[in-house]
Amino acid sequence: MKSALRTIVLVVIVIALLFAIVPAFHYYKYFTTHVSTDDAYVDGSIALISARIPGTVGRLFVMDNWHVNAGDPLLQLDPRDYKVRFDQAQAQLDRARQSVDQNFAQLEAAEAGERLAASQLNQAKIDFQRARELRQEGVVSLESYDQANTAMQVATADVALADHQVQQARAALGGKESAADHTHYDRPIVAQAQAALEGARLDLSYTVLRAPLSGIITRKSVHVGNRIQPGEPLMALVPTDRLYITANYKETQLTDVRVGQPANVEADIYPGHIYKAHVDSISVGTGAAFALLPPENATGNWVKVVQRVPVKIVLNEPPPPDKPLRMGLSVEVTIDIADTRGALLTSTLQNLYQQHGKVNLEGAPDNAQGQGQMQEPKAPGDVVAPLTPQQPAIQH
Repeated sequence: MKSALRTIVLVVIVIALLFAIVPAFHYYKYFTTHVSTDDAYVDGSIALISARIPGTVGRLFVMDNWHVNAGDPLLQLDPRDYKVRFDQAQAQLDRARQSVDQNFAQLEAAEAGERLAASQLNQAKIDFQRARELRQEGVVSLESYDQANTAMQVATADVALADHQVQQARAALGGKESAADHTHYDRPIVAQAQAALEGARLDLSYTVLRAPLSGIITRKSVHVGNRIQPGEPLMALVPTDRLYITANYKETQLTDVRVGQPANVEADIYPGHIYKAHVDSISVGTGAAFALLPPENATGNWVKVVQRVPVKIVLNEPPPPDKPLRMGLSVEVTIDIADTRGALLTSTLQNLYQQHGKVNLEGAPDNAQGQGQMQEPKAPGDVVAPLTPQQPAIQH
């Protein structure tokens, strides 16, 4: 009886061992081809919104945790001071153009005076030649001869004066143009006024701060009525479609980690859900090397510890709507290191952008630079309003 029982137990053990071989083999293979760490978190770029010009906040269009699209207005400064400066610059441009018109009129008058003086000199020469011939024949008196000579000298001086006036009028225009050359406003004084007008127009457009990219508003510290200065942080904008994972692996785990290897990401906030990702790049230094107080091992008084190297993990596709990721969330990352053919010092995103030419890495449109943008005026005085009345404002 005991022998039969012993046989049954042995058979059960052998069968159990046989069944355990397959999962043990798979576990061993998984253990040797995967590296994991729970020292990982969701990271991303943060756009700090600040003004280019000083001013008083007049309108607010967003609050904390609001979603905005690239180019949406965030807040508006009181534009009245900058509208006055724009009008002043417009008036200065008009005055510069009037000055150029006046200079051309003076040049035209000087050229006409030059022609008149030349005609008078020609007549004076004829009169002097006639008086000299008659004087030689004794027909006219010496007084008439002297008057003709004096008239010719005066006419010669008038021609020189008229020529000087023409040169002076041309110098006022900055060139050798004649009154017939009506390239009126291609002048430094007009260019300077136009540049001042463009600067005033830009300052007026900067009274509206717009979102440089799509994302979520956070850390808003500005309110209506606040007096702000250029560069002062007013709020932060987090692009939710640009989030990535920073996984701090031990240096002993990175022996076979390569760029492009597949990775699985599991967030603590969503247990059991796996985000498919890949290794985008590996940091060129350890976390301690870029610390505020890096270690000074050259002193000789040191303790060797395993260093950690940040590895950037990028999701293959956006997170599902019901499981969005947020900056700072703790995650666990597992990298499949079976394929070690990838590079070590490169980035998959960099290669992608280089293949497609120059691309805005932040994904913002070219006309949204974080400041107010107005349509180009059709004429120097045609200013487009920064905002339309249909856009509501938050008065707190």
